[in-house]
Amino acid sequence: MVEQVLCLDTSVIIKYLTLEEPVEEAEQAIELIHTAQSDTVQLVAPAFAWAEVGSVLRKKVRTNKLTVSEADSLWQFFATLPIDYIDKQLRNRAWEIAHIYQLPTLYDAAFLASLEVALAPESATREFWTADRVLLNSLGSARPAYVKELGN
Repeated sequence: MVEQVLCLDTSVIIKYLTLEEPVEEAEQAIELIHTAQSDTVQLVAPAFAWAEVGSVLRKKVRTNKLTVSEADSLWQFFATLPIDYIDKQLRNRAWEIAHIYQLPTLYDAAFLASLEVALAPESATREFWTADRVLLNSLGSARPAYVKELGN
């Protein structure tokens, strides 16, 4: 039975895959992914999350931070993560969240909405993890309690 729902945004997944600095954040990302592989945890993301992760890996190849071979291996490994991709039911909620927090795009709002609309028991704890300082600053003091910052 699912006891916890986790949504990790692209910044966290990339830190996990590439072990990006700061080291403390990469270690925390590793810990979160290991937690997400438990039978009692549901890992969720918006349906486009795979495209964001792939785009970041491709950019790292273009900027010589990864070789093509390294990016291919990381992409294949990413594809094995037990992520439940959520789409249709989150569209309206993402729009509402973007409006409530005055977010400039729907990308971040869709990650937050994924967590809210995930099909899990009401008793399951829900956490959204990010290393995206711009998003955290946008949410400001109105940040939902379920939003957690990598490194803290």
